[in-house]
Amino acid sequence: MNIPSDQPEVPGAFKNDLEVQYASLRRLVQATAVSVLILTGTVFIYLYRQVVLVRRQTAELARYIAEVDRAGMPEFMEKVRGSFNDYRKTHPDFNPIYTRFFGTNEAPVTAKVGPAPPVATNAAPKAEKK
Repeated sequence: MNIPSDQPEVPGAFKNDLEVQYASLRRLVQATAVSVLILTGTVFIYLYRQVVLVRRQTAELARYIAEVDRAGMPEFMEKVRGSFNDYRKTHPDFNPIYTRFFGTNEAPVTAKVGPAPPVATNAAPKAEKK
């Protein structure tokens, strides 16, 4: 017994053409997926190499900064700043240049501060034992 279907019968040639188009579309989607996968891998490798490079440069820069600090560069810069500050006080036309490179703050005092004196307490002095 044949049950009538609600869908009309599709001719064989048209059905074959749809299958070919479907297979072609499927291959195209698969090729696109593979291409995206390859592109993602390439971008990942590129970013990984950049991270390695930045880490290497950061370590090198940290070593250089430590070497500069050990060589006494901060003390030298404070001496130069103090000299420029003295020059600025006698030549007012140098003020904009000084302010541009050193800001508006005065040069810090380079004198060393000694330890604080002992603190006196309000307690009564202890009696000496004899």
